[in-house]
Amino acid sequence: MNNIHVILVEPVYKGNIGSVARIMNNFEFCNLRIVGKIPEKEDFVIGVHSEDILQSAVIFDSFPKAIKDMDRVIAVSRRQGAKKLVDFNPKQLAEYVNTSEKLKIGLVFGRETFGLTDEEADLCDLRCYIKANDNFPSLNLAQAAGVILYEIYSITETRQKQTSTSKKALIQSSIDYSIDVLESISIFKTDDDKNKIKDYLHTLLYRSNATKQMTTDLKKLFNRIHKAFHGKGMGWKGN
Repeated sequence: MNNIHVILVEPVYKGNIGSVARIMNNFEFCNLRIVGKIPEKEDFVIGVHSEDILQSAVIFDSFPKAIKDMDRVIAVSRRQGAKKLVDFNPKQLAEYVNTSEKLKIGLVFGRETFGLTDEEADLCDLRCYIKANDNFPSLNLAQAAGVILYEIYSITETRQKQTSTSKKALIQSSIDYSIDVLESISIFKTDDDKNKIKDYLHTLLYRSNATKQMTTDLKKLFNRIHKAFHGKGMGWKGN
């Protein structure tokens, strides 16, 4: 579980931090990141036998800094809608994570009071939704973490290994290359058109957990498109 990082964004209640640490210990997770304040001493009481996780927690003063080195950033949220599309339920998230052991993955949990801001959610690559009572869907922070971490832990023994999944930089490189080719053939009428295609490619590659071969093949495809329009390729060199 060393590739999984639990990221708490400005937790409000001190007790929840200790509870999350204990749950992490229950399911063999050890990497805790906190955006905002360092946990108070009282958390060590609730986080019994998990003091090492609390003591080694890494503190960040902003959310972008906390996720900068992640290959995948997955927000756990109760919100859904036309602009808040759901990629996974907890079991699907667990399956995704367990085929991505070579990737550095951040599981993001928002504030107990109002969760993540829209800006913070937009920085996350994927979104997981925990289904609950429609009249009372908001889980306690530690309970939400428990649901997710248990699902990941429970299928560890039978997980399928996929060692060729792409690092974040390779996926972004393929997206940028594809957009550059489409720009070169004047496919976009507006910036909005460009952003929609970029968002589509982003969702496609992350949801499919793109392998290195997939990102390579995408560049090859768009290189051939460039060659068809301009008589030569765009200098594709592979990933």
